[in-house]
Amino acid sequence: MPGTRSSRSAVLLIAVLVLAETVSAFETTMSVQLLYAQLPFFGSDINKLTWIVTAYMLVAAAATGVCGRLGDQFGRARVLNIVLLISAAGSALSAIAPNLEILIVGRGLQGVSGAVLPLVIGLAREILPKEKVTTGIAVVSASALIAGASGMLVSGFILDHFNWRFIFWTAVILAALAMAGIRAVIPNSKAADADPGRVDYLGAALFSVAIGTTLYGVTKSSEWTWGDSRTLGFLGVGLVLLALWTVWELRVEHPMMEVRRFVNPKFAIGMLATVIIAFGVFGLSQVMPTAVLRTPTEIPVPGGAPIELPVGLGLTATMTGLVGGLGALIGFAISPLPGRISRRYGAARTIMIGSVVAVGAFWSVMSLHTSLGGFIAFTIISSIAVTFCYGALPTLIAECVPPEETSAAVGMQAVVRTTFQGVAASFSGVFLARGEIMVGDHAFLSEQGLETLAVAAIVASVIGFVLAVAASRYRDSMLNDRDDGAVPAAGPKAAVQID
Repeated sequence: MPGTRSSRSAVLLIAVLVLAETVSAFETTMSVQLLYAQLPFFGSDINKLTWIVTAYMLVAAAATGVCGRLGDQFGRARVLNIVLLISAAGSALSAIAPNLEILIVGRGLQGVSGAVLPLVIGLAREILPKEKVTTGIAVVSASALIAGASGMLVSGFILDHFNWRFIFWTAVILAALAMAGIRAVIPNSKAADADPGRVDYLGAALFSVAIGTTLYGVTKSSEWTWGDSRTLGFLGVGLVLLALWTVWELRVEHPMMEVRRFVNPKFAIGMLATVIIAFGVFGLSQVMPTAVLRTPTEIPVPGGAPIELPVGLGLTATMTGLVGGLGALIGFAISPLPGRISRRYGAARTIMIGSVVAVGAFWSVMSLHTSLGGFIAFTIISSIAVTFCYGALPTLIAECVPPEETSAAVGMQAVVRTTFQGVAASFSGVFLARGEIMVGDHAFLSEQGLETLAVAAIVASVIGFVLAVAASRYRDSMLNDRDDGAVPAAGPKAAVQID
């Protein structure tokens, strides 16, 4: 029965690809619970703790920009195994870390797993039967959402019932299983025209160091003050490195990012919308829910009355994971809807809807944070906003480049999106630290900190809406020009095409 064997083989291949993506999705979300673990190892300095997320995101952005090209040149299966091996090493380092700084280094190594999804999708196109490719990619993409939600739940359960280090050992085990599956099931792809010079290693390194240096200055500003020479020094060095990176990307033959595409107005608007939405709608909603759900309602005082805290619902890590999982499931359930709206009305209008929903979500959290039911409502509403924007942003970028450049442009957008989600994680620490309440050596969230973050997210969502309106009008004008027989002008390497 050749057909049956072929189907079984396809199912096995898809299962291995799903397992590989599960590693990446799990590692993306597993560490959020540690931000409010309330254990002596971690302390309570939220500015420092958010680097557990930021370090991962910055390396993930660079890895996404580099590993896809490495996979094309040297074989995706081989590169995927190397990525998983480095990720497992990072997980092991974090598991045995003697202090928070070493744990953050381990999280940075874990960040290479951010390149797993593009490699897995490339493998699906390469090794699956033609009739199974669409199904395989859909299953892998769906597994990323489910595994991400599971990461919060599993890490929460481990945190409540075992030593926190088992969270990282779980990631090691998952990576080992994925590597074994790849070696056993996936044929070793052969790369054509392997050319190490085609990979922009320097661009990736400069980009990560520049963003990281700038963010370090931002996160230390609350301790050093904005006018301190150290703060200004880190900010200045970071900005200079960003300028050098831009010059390098303009000169190198095969850049990490094709910055010349920004001469296309629609592309520039779409990428700026990606920056703002990734920061406000995606990034600022990463840390804040865990902060509110995990912060206790009151602090016991020996020999005295307990101190009531203005913000905090006092949930266990497991319950926090369940709330996050509920939001993710709702987002998954409605995920086909944004695609339909984008096909009919354009991706910009889908982003406009998501931005409006995000404004409503963050506005509501300022008054509903004292109620578990109200906060669950916020979680669901914000998940809907994320789902609408997340699915529409790649389409928005794809609408403004020729078909043969779609993959490169969307890949560039993925780097930018991941970067600014990491940027938002660091800024979350700065916002939430405002007006923090000190009880002994421990700092707790205040209403001022929550409101600062919510207002920042609202402002970002409004700006995202305005940019989506601009993109929508640009799209409509292009359609009108096409109907009139005019040929729209486009910048070099960035011609506009609306399907």
